[in-house]
Order: sequence, then C-alpha cells, then structure tokens
Amino acid sequence: MKLQRTAIAAALSLLPLGQPLLLGTVGITTATTAVVLQQTPAVAQVSSAVAKVAKAITVRIEGATQGSGVLVKKEGNRYTVLTAWHVVEGNRPGEELAIFTPDGKEHQLEQGSIQRLGEVDMAVLTFSSGGAYEVASIGDIKKVKYDDPIYVAGFPLNNSQNLRYEPGEVVANAEVGIDQGYQLLYDNKTESGMSGGVLLNADGELVGLHGRGERNEQSSTGTEIAIKTGVNQGVPITYYNLFASGAPVVVSKTTATTADDYLAQARGSSLKKGREKSVIRLAEQSLKLRESAEGYFLVGTNKHNLGDNQGAIADFNKAIEIDPQLAGPYYNRGVLKGELEDYQGAFDDYNKAIEIDPQHFEFYNNRGVAKSNLKDYQGAITDYNKAIAINPQLAEAYSNRCTAKSDLGDYQGAIADCNKAIVINPQDSFAYYNLGNAKVKSGDYQGAIADYSKAIAIDPQYFIAYTNRGYPKEQLGDYQGAIADYNKAIAINPQYVNAYSSRGLAKIDLGDYQGAIADCNKAIAINPQYAFAYTTRGIAKGLSGDKQAEIADFNKAIAINPQYANAYVGRGLAKGRSGDQQGMCLDFRKGSSLGNQIATKGLNQICQ
Repeated sequence: MKLQRTAIAAALSLLPLGQPLLLGTVGITTATTAVVLQQTPAVAQVSSAVAKVAKAITVRIEGATQGSGVLVKKEGNRYTVLTAWHVVEGNRPGEELAIFTPDGKEHQLEQGSIQRLGEVDMAVLTFSSGGAYEVASIGDIKKVKYDDPIYVAGFPLNNSQNLRYEPGEVVANAEVGIDQGYQLLYDNKTESGMSGGVLLNADGELVGLHGRGERNEQSSTGTEIAIKTGVNQGVPITYYNLFASGAPVVVSKTTATTADDYLAQARGSSLKKGREKSVIRLAEQSLKLRESAEGYFLVGTNKHNLGDNQGAIADFNKAIEIDPQLAGPYYNRGVLKGELEDYQGAFDDYNKAIEIDPQHFEFYNNRGVAKSNLKDYQGAITDYNKAIAINPQLAEAYSNRCTAKSDLGDYQGAIADCNKAIVINPQDSFAYYNLGNAKVKSGDYQGAIADYSKAIAIDPQYFIAYTNRGYPKEQLGDYQGAIADYNKAIAINPQYVNAYSSRGLAKIDLGDYQGAIADCNKAIAINPQYAFAYTTRGIAKGLSGDKQAEIADFNKAIAINPQYANAYVGRGLAKGRSGDQQGMCLDFRKGSSLGNQIATKGLNQICQ
C-alpha cells in the first residue's frame, strides 16, 4: 500500500513546470510604431526622393559604440558630421573612430574634434577627405507639426552595412526644454545603431537627429518582452543651428503650454523610474489639448506599471480607436490580457500587431507564449523559430522553445534550447529554471536540482525555483530537504499556493497527514479554486482514514478543472479501496484519455 500511495503522491506532486517567458510584463522598453501600409503614388514619390537624400548624407560611425551621423558642413577638404553625443562619448582621446561615407570609404576622425553641443544629445566631429560628398540642407523646425510626414535613416546594428530608411509621422514637436533636448517625437520604426541618424521632412531637409528608439531598454520577466512606450525621441535641429551661429546652446522655453510640450515632457519622464504618476498627469494634460493615440498609449503604459491593468486596457482601446494602424497598443494590450489569463484575447492582439508590423521578434515571441497557454505547443515553437530567425540572440525565445519542446516530450531538444539560452545569457535565471523542468521530466533529478540551484544563485528571491527544486528532492527521498525548499518559497511569497500544497505532499511522504491537511487548507484559503490543493488534501484524508472526505475533495478538484487527469486517478484509487471497482475503472478511463500514464497502467492491469 505504501508503494501505491507514494506513486500516486509523486504523480500528483508534479507541478505545472516551466511557465513560458513572456517578454514584457514589467518595465518599459521603447517604441512600437505605426506603419505605412499603403502609400499613394504622390506620397511614394516624395518618400523615394527623400530616401535618396538620406542615402547621400548619412554616414556610419564605428568606435566604442556604433551609430549613425549626418554630413552638415564642408570647408575645403574638411567635413563636419553631426551625430548623437551618446554615440561618441565613450571614445577616449587618441582612440580611433571610423566614419564610413555613402560611397563606402572609411575615414578617420580628426583627433580632438569631438565636441558636445551644450547639454543636449548632439555632438559634432570632423574628418578630412578629397572626396566630394553632399551635405544636408537644414529645414525650418518651426514648420514641423503633429501628423506631418517625417523620415528617419540610419545603420542598424544587426545589418550595419545597409542604410535603413523608414517613413512615419510626427507625434510632437515641443518647444519646451526636455532632458538632453529630446523634444521631437515620431512613430517611425527604428533599431539600435540608428542613433544619430537623420530626421528629414518631406522636402528632404534635416529637421533633427534620431536619438532614442525601440530597442534602447528591452526588459522582460523572462517570457514576454516588455510593455512599450510607443514613441521615438529625437533632438530638433534647433540646437545645431544655435551652435553653428556661435550662440550658446541653451533651452529658451521652460514652461509647457501646448499639447506637444506636455506629450514630450511625458515621454521624457517615462524613462525615469518612479515617475508613472507624473507621466500620466502630463500625458492627460496633452490629451485635454489634443487627443492622440500616443497620449493614450503613454497613459495606458504607465497605468499598467502602477498595477491598473483594466485602466490600461481601456487606454489602449482608445489609442486603437484613434489609430488602428499603430501596432504598439495591440501588442501592449496583448501583454495585459495575458497577465489577466485571457490567452485567446492576447493571441488575437499579437496577431493584429504582426499583421501591422511583421518584423518585430517580440510579437512572435509573445504570440508563442499565448499559443503555449492555449496548449498549441507546436504552433508556439513555430513562433519562437520566427523570433529567433529575426533575432538569433534572443535568449527568451530559446528558453520558451525549451518549455514548448518539453511539453511535447522532446526533452533532449528542450535541454539543447535552454543550454543555448544560457550561452547567450549566463545570468538568465529563467533558462536555468526551464532547464531544470526539462530534466525533471526526463528523470534527471540530480541535474534538475543543480539547475534550480543555479537559478536561485542568480535570483535568491526566485520562490518558484525553490518550490520546483523541492520536487526532485522528494523523488530522491530527501523529504526534509524538500520541505526546507517549500518553507523558503513560502517565506519569500506567503501567498504562493503551490508551495503549501507541495509541502503537504512532502508531509504525506513523511506520514504527517494532519500537517499535510493543514497546508492544503491554507492553500485553499488563499485560492478556493486551486484544484491541486484539493487533490493533495484528498490523498491525506484518505490515508488518515476519512474516505468520504477523500472522494469529496477529488470531486471538488474535478469540478474546478474537469481536465485534471490526476484528480481522476486519485478518485479512482479511492473508489477502488472502497470496493467500487466500476467507478474506479470509469475514472481510470477518463484519466487515461487525458494522457495520464498511471491511469492507463491501472486500466490495463485491473480493468480488463
């Protein structure tokens, strides 16, 4: 009897391991952007002409940091390049810095020529060349208005030999001073490496420099890529004009008065932790003066950061109503729906984001997570493959694919993917956690313990890793060690119901049935809909002699989750011990149909 009890207890104690890593449930990254799906011939002609200008005046900069720049002045053989200060500030005196002109030729920086423009994110540098290169025509920044077309160009890190050119629209052109001069907002698609690239108006004139974009600050909870702010930031050409005229590079206006001013202030504040309420206040002030999708987007993003997911969804809905072709609100709304366990809704939103912008690896990664939550593991793998094809260094996608392969029984493939994630990011606690899960499922309990321990070493507050490490310890007979892990998980998060139920199972293995019942009662008090706690309590009650209460607990677990195979197995065993062999076989048959191997074995051996 002890062997049978231990087997079923072990079967029931295998928690749902390896939650996929949703890239984007905490923090803020940067812009998801509107895409021009169709252009009229006139617009396309303008865009093509501006693209030729961008190609002729944009340079690639390679030094301590790769970035872009623009040719703004020629004096004899001496050229001046305007770029973002953060592109060149890491270069020490005497270090080489290469400037690649549009003809592909490499030129060396004139030593000592790097000069920052006041306190804004702009700098100039010079090089000498006998080549004849075009320089930018300077536009009138005061004529740049909300919704005007604007064009960005630069050399992305992941494809630095090719100039990337993207059309978009102006979100705000603020006059009020913003930190580092980031007063120009726009919705073009951008990549890392494009910083310092041109911002051109419809006449091909330089109106600013691109500075902060979509990949500056990627963060994740391990599975999803983070919520996005939806807006890029650039520095208007105003500050270069001041520098070129010999005037001090200073901000003249210090008080916000226009919708553009408030929106730019909100976007600037969104980069600073703990400023969510200020961002919401500024963005809402902008919305009072002029409704915009970007304003609602900023409000929604920051409501989410304050824990108001329903309020955030309402704001994203409003942003979508104003601009249905902005991918970011669909993406962010998908993240929030996933957090609220509306996986189908999340899937639908990620689909829409991909339809608008099919080149974002985040969208595929997160749709893969939604598919995993909907049990479409093969479909999830397809999406993770796509995310990896776009960004081969995306550790989260490998870790997520590891989980999906494990769910399909491909444990060696899962282990290989988690190992790849760890090679990319050796400090990825989620990858070690998922690797441990795959090893548990493959029966390598010692290996799993080592991986969970590594995850805990990286993140000592990782309470789920403590809980999952308890399981292989139980399988190896180290019940006290398992209980110590469950205790630690509970100490970190007293509301984590899995830890109480798992500790209850370990107590069952030690014969402490009343202690197990007490732990399950605690789990049920926290979450009355937690089926696993009822099955565990049912086992403990049955072993303590309360057979009616045992079956009642299994009934409750099945009522909560009719697809919970372990509950059918437990109830079947209880019915068998009570002499109800027909009822036992019916439950085994149901458990077997749900994929439970113990039920299948019982069905074959007993219910012939």
